[in-house]
Amino acid sequence: MKILLLCEGKCEQTIMDILLDNNMLTFTRDDLIERRGYPIRYLCNANIVSALERYNQPVKIYRIIDKKENLAIPKQIKHIVPKEEVYDYITKPELEILLIINENLYKKFSDITNGDASVFAKENILYNGKRYEKTEKFLRDYYGGKRSFLLLKNIKEYKKKKKKQKDLFLADLLK
Repeated sequence: MKILLLCEGKCEQTIMDILLDNNMLTFTRDDLIERRGYPIRYLCNANIVSALERYNQPVKIYRIIDKKENLAIPKQIKHIVPKEEVYDYITKPELEILLIINENLYKKFSDITNGDASVFAKENILYNGKRYEKTEKFLRDYYGGKRSFLLLKNIKEYKKKKKKQKDLFLADLLK
């Protein structure tokens, strides 16, 4: 069964690309519909619907999102997307939590009531003399190449910190 990988945004897509490119996941690009993930959380995108229609076999959906929400499945692809094969992998509060963990700022962030991880990262994270920006380029520079092991470490650490929750996490997709 192929996998349709849906990511909340381009930054989540970048993180998944780094993991895929470094063979760190339990699946490969060959397992993905059209060998790629999509930076979108919903199935109403015409490109995704047409890719699924071309494939025309049941698929699993892995969504990389920061909070659980119901997935509306368009009528024309309900036979391809069984509800029981939709899996949500949570990066709550936001993807920036991985950077916060890597910079040993998790406790400081946790002490802030209702802290916004994105704002916190912009205020507290520097890499190569540049402040954190919510861009694909920053994430590729930060976690790319020989630093990809840090991403793996941060994902595992995040799950440890959230172990009381019953959600699925990115760590559950790691080899």
